[in-house]
Amino acid sequence: MIKIKSEKMKTTKLILVSLFAAMAFTSCSNDDSEEKQAIPTIDKIELGLSNSETATIGADFHFNAEVTAADKIENVQVKIVQKNTETYSEVWSHEITWTQYAGAKNATVHKHFDIPEDAVAGKYDFIIIVNDQNGSKLEVKKNLTIINQKI
Repeated sequence: MIKIKSEKMKTTKLILVSLFAAMAFTSCSNDDSEEKQAIPTIDKIELGLSNSETATIGADFHFNAEVTAADKIENVQVKIVQKNTETYSEVWSHEITWTQYAGAKNATVHKHFDIPEDAVAGKYDFIIIVNDQNGSKLEVKKNLTIINQKI
């Protein structure tokens, strides 16, 4: 009878040791399955009159986009930068930052602004940047042609 208890104890100990060993070798690390940080989205982008992706020096320019933050919007920026594949008469760029959307989850960014008189005609990258309060950001690049219609 003592020998039977001893065999049962050995079996129980063996099962327990096996369970502890299995738990020790099972990784709880989330290195491979770590979630990527969510990023903002931009949708329904309109550039220029009738969404023509054209701007005129010294004239009103229309910009519209639906913006959704991953968390909350920090700010929305637009940058008009010369393409490195084009030749221009001089260096020119333009940047605007709107902070009035800070704290919102989503926003319709509908803006009209003048293309400055010192702008240089040519083909540009129009970059829309949404910075999120969680530190993430999204950049979307569109084409924009700036023309000079001075007579």
